[in-house]
Amino acid sequence: MAAALLALLPASLMAQADERRGGFEVNGGLSASLPAPGETVNSVGAGGEALFHYRVVNYVGLYGGWGYNAFRNEFQPAGHRCDFEETGYVLGLQYKRPVDTSGIRVFVRGGLQYKHIEIEDPSGELIFDTTHGFGWQLGCGVEIPLGEKWSLVPEVKYNSLPANWGPESAYEIPDRNYYSVRMGILKKF
Repeated sequence: MAAALLALLPASLMAQADERRGGFEVNGGLSASLPAPGETVNSVGAGGEALFHYRVVNYVGLYGGWGYNAFRNEFQPAGHRCDFEETGYVLGLQYKRPVDTSGIRVFVRGGLQYKHIEIEDPSGELIFDTTHGFGWQLGCGVEIPLGEKWSLVPEVKYNSLPANWGPESAYEIPDRNYYSVRMGILKKF
């Protein structure tokens, strides 16, 4: 009986490897800010995200985490270039599908964001801080396996954040809609 159980143990471990449902992803890259979708780029910045994944059914899962992006842009009320730092949370759905037997998967994501923007002058002095508000993001990419538990995750995404959050003020905050190109690493568990 013990020999039979020991013989079946490797098969059960291999079956569990295929059933990994969770993962943790860290990504970073460049972002190109737009005043509105389809208009010209007015600022280039950078940022990153830390995301947890959980596969609910065969190809559909949830993702959620925290993100940060920073841009430097002209800010009329200050009279000079300022740093726009956007931070907050994201929660959404993702659809991942294998391309072939190589283990490569393509995915699309869509989620709700709850973020805020801080505007700082070049010395780091806080000029304005919006309240948190809702926005959305869409993304697509490829998951390239680096081993049984690790994957490389290049992705392109679009983020749309509301333009006029925060307390009443004499000036408008520029829209923070942007595209980003990210490279991430995913550890499955």
